[in-house]
Amino acid sequence: MRSDLAQPVVGPLAPGPLQDQVLDLAATSRSGLSALLGDAAARHALFRRGMRADRFLVATVEGELAGYLSLKYTGHGPFAPSLGDFLRCYGAAQGAHAFAVYRVIEARSRPRPGGAYIYGLDVLKPWRGHRRGRDVGGALIEAAIAATARLGLRTLDLEVRRPAARAFFLRMGAVPVTAPRLSFTGLLIASAGDYQRLTIGVPRA
Repeated sequence: MRSDLAQPVVGPLAPGPLQDQVLDLAATSRSGLSALLGDAAARHALFRRGMRADRFLVATVEGELAGYLSLKYTGHGPFAPSLGDFLRCYGAAQGAHAFAVYRVIEARSRPRPGGAYIYGLDVLKPWRGHRRGRDVGGALIEAAIAATARLGLRTLDLEVRRPAARAFFLRMGAVPVTAPRLSFTGLLIASAGDYQRLTIGVPRA
């Protein structure tokens, strides 16, 4: 029986069945791009083969997968589809177009210089809720801060749209990113649409 008092355990994604489960789930994410990339099966075919497991942290509760988080830093995130992958999945004309649009969209999720970016955070449905969801999500964020510190990076950025998500990250110590419009950071903020970029300061390891 699952205990509501059990605390999540977070660590890097290691080879094995859990890694396969997480990568399969993450490969079907990005549902907001379904108009460009197709349904979950099409996105899985595009993303799964070249995914970077080293960009993931995973949370388990009593050995059961409860959530995962992916990071982007030093120019690389969890997904690394090439033009060849797009051509393989969508054909020449559609694949070239989808690849160009995808690269533009991905540019918005670039970390600021010297920092990392939370590319994705997912608390699985059985663990969502007022307390358990906060426990799993909070443990993943704390682990991401620690991982960013070990890399020698100074900031951990993310983007939010929903008020509840914004309130959660503010409780975790995030603050809005501000910058002159005519700057790299200003361009990231300006291109975010209805998303808001937040940042968490990372202490030295």
